[in-house]
Amino acid sequence: MPWTDESKAQAVAMYEEAEPTPETSMEIVKEIAEELSESPNGVRMILTKAGVYVKKTPATKSSGGSTSTGGRISKADAVEKLTAALTDIGAEVDEDIVGKLTGKAAMYFAGVISQAGN
Repeated sequence: MPWTDESKAQAVAMYEEAEPTPETSMEIVKEIAEELSESPNGVRMILTKAGVYVKKTPATKSSGGSTSTGGRISKADAVEKLTAALTDIGAEVDEDIVGKLTGKAAMYFAGVISQAGN
C-alpha cells in the first residue's frame, strides 16, 4: 500500500513515542512495520527522511590487517545491512536488485556506502 502523509505521520509518531535508542531502533521499526502492514525497510526510509531515525552505531573493528576469515555472515544479514546503509543516506532501495547480490557483495557495498556517508 502506498504511503500517505497521514500514514507517514503515524509511523513517525509511533517511533518517537517508543523513545528509540541505537540498540532498540531496529526492533521498534519492525514492530511499527508489522502494525502498519508495511516493510521494515519502508518504515526506516520514512523515518530517515523525517530525520528521526536513530541509526545503530556499528561496532568498531580493529584495522590490524586484511580481511578476517573468522565470523561469517548470512546473506540475509548482509542484505539487511546494505538496505539499512542505503536508507540511512536517503536512497530508495530496489529490493529486486539488492536481493540478487551475493552476501559478500552486499557487505562490500554496505561498507563503502557507510564510509561515504560519514
